[in-house]
Amino acid sequence: MSHSQNSSDSTIAHLWHWSIENSPLLHLTRWMIHRGYPSLQTNELLNDTDLPEQLRALIHTTVHKTKLWKSERIDITQELIAHTQDALQAGRTPDQITQSFGNPKKVAKLLRRSTKRKRPLYWRTLRTIRRSITTVILLIFITYAGLAARFYIGNPNITENYILTINAQNDPYTEDQKAWPIYKEVRELWETHTQEATASQIAREEATELENRVSVGILNIPQIPLDHPDYEETAQLFRDFAPQFERLRQAAHRPIIGIELGFKFEKTENQEWSEFTPMIPPSNNPVENPSMISMLLPHLGTLRRFSNDLYFDALLAARDGNGELVYQDLSAMLAMSRHPNHEGTLITDLVNIAMIANATEAIQQIIRQYPATLTREHLVALAHELTLCRPALDYSYTGEIMMFDDLLQRAYTDDGQGNGRITMTGMDMLAEYAGMQDDYFQIANSPMRYATGPLSLAVTPDRKTEYTRYHSMMDTIQRVAKLGPQYMPLSQHQENLLNRQTKIIPGVQYSLVDIMMPALGAALNRSFQAHMDLDAALTMLAIEIYTIDHIQLPESLHDLTPTYLPSIPKDLHNPGHPLIYKPINTPDSTGYIVYSVGADADDDGGTVNPDERTHTSFRLRFHPSYDKDKNLRIDQAGVPIPDEPRGPDGDWILIDITRPTTKTTTKTKEPDQSPALESLN
Repeated sequence: MSHSQNSSDSTIAHLWHWSIENSPLLHLTRWMIHRGYPSLQTNELLNDTDLPEQLRALIHTTVHKTKLWKSERIDITQELIAHTQDALQAGRTPDQITQSFGNPKKVAKLLRRSTKRKRPLYWRTLRTIRRSITTVILLIFITYAGLAARFYIGNPNITENYILTINAQNDPYTEDQKAWPIYKEVRELWETHTQEATASQIAREEATELENRVSVGILNIPQIPLDHPDYEETAQLFRDFAPQFERLRQAAHRPIIGIELGFKFEKTENQEWSEFTPMIPPSNNPVENPSMISMLLPHLGTLRRFSNDLYFDALLAARDGNGELVYQDLSAMLAMSRHPNHEGTLITDLVNIAMIANATEAIQQIIRQYPATLTREHLVALAHELTLCRPALDYSYTGEIMMFDDLLQRAYTDDGQGNGRITMTGMDMLAEYAGMQDDYFQIANSPMRYATGPLSLAVTPDRKTEYTRYHSMMDTIQRVAKLGPQYMPLSQHQENLLNRQTKIIPGVQYSLVDIMMPALGAALNRSFQAHMDLDAALTMLAIEIYTIDHIQLPESLHDLTPTYLPSIPKDLHNPGHPLIYKPINTPDSTGYIVYSVGADADDDGGTVNPDERTHTSFRLRFHPSYDKDKNLRIDQAGVPIPDEPRGPDGDWILIDITRPTTKTTTKTKEPDQSPALESLN
């Protein structure tokens, strides 16, 4: 019993001792003690020796300053104790030993260095990695601190007042040479004149059942079918407004539109906004003005409306057999499009091109549906006025460049050498104009804005880089515009390069070039199309004048040169070949068409694919091609070698003067509005 009791007590004691030795909590406690007292075991070893206090203190201080692992400290302590004891046995005094030992700090440094060399390879590798990471983090911190300092102290230097430069172009002209005052007054009178009729037509439409509903007549000027329920009322509105339309026609021939541009409309109490609400004039101090991208162009909407109004008035005059009034309306439409584009913006040029296209569409419709309305003298005069419109088909880009340079000076600092860095104000502006303000202002309204802002200096191109990229692209565009559409692969290639280089990270990186670079490829395409439209319209007028003189259609376009045309117009879709003229004489119709082979570069005999609207695209006709190294293919003469035409099958009918040979009883409906102006509406 006693033996069993002792055995049980021994087992319990053994388990208790094991639990103490292996307890996680006690392990943690012991670890913390040794971390707090790393020289604890060193003291124990020293206390077990009979060394003098002076030598024990010396060894303790030295071992403590080594800052080595515990096991390494024990080894060094034992080694130093052994050496000290040997010195004492050799008859040396504690003072002699202390003096020969040297500075404990230096000795500890030497011991630490030699001991670390003996450590395992994995430890030395980890130490190198740790030191590298620490160095990188330190460099990142120093770099970030430098970027932050540069970012937050940077301010733009706004010196150029571009809008005053634009408005100053009106100064040489007197008030009676400016068209805008009359345009503005006539438009306001027209709004008042048609207000009641517009409201009644809208009410009529809303009261009609949906399946029988037709669009409001006055809102569909100029193309209102003769059987439209609002046609007669709308026509009478135009006839009653004849004196004001005469003022409009006179104003159209003034040399300048003469509007003073501003940035925002002046708000007045109890006044609804309209395009004639007074604008607040720009300040003489450019810092007080917003960027030019906010410049208002209210006259463009007025010119578009007047172009449609004169179109409808010309149709009314043609139905009444008043050829002189038809000519005056058409002449005024062309004159409006020739007002100098002093602001130089792309949208103004596009509106001018659309108005020219609208006028040529009106001329074509009147010649087709109301033959003999225009006399030979009218046709000759219209040909002359159309020729005067050609400069308006080429873009100036001056306003676009001003907008870019203005935003550049507002977003970047200026070092006086053409360079600078992005600022916080610039980041706010670029986020707004990039259309990403929602993403950006989620960051802007949080501390992240101040954390991510300096990073923009590292990733956003500097001022000189953006300036060079933008103006290089502009130079290419202007070169292509001058040389012709067969050089369009140059602009498309550079546009592709810019798109690949452009990166946008909300709150961190924006590209000013990407924001401000308009759809230049599409604009070039529209300009070349407009030149072909104009050439075709001049060809149509020449054919009509020839027909009057010879009482028959010409057999070919060669019959027109040089008396009626200086040369046969070229088909820009088919370099080296002219536009195609095809007389029509079938049992159903008679007349002629003038057409281009279109974007597929294939003559389909004047047939059109009605399901396609890209048959006029020069971008599809002259698409860039690349070699195996992805370099743009260019021939020895420097002309780009285009890829195979990518346009749809079918031709581009530019002029269609065909009339039915027999009378019909179908309802008369005018063709659709000019696509160019329709897109801008």
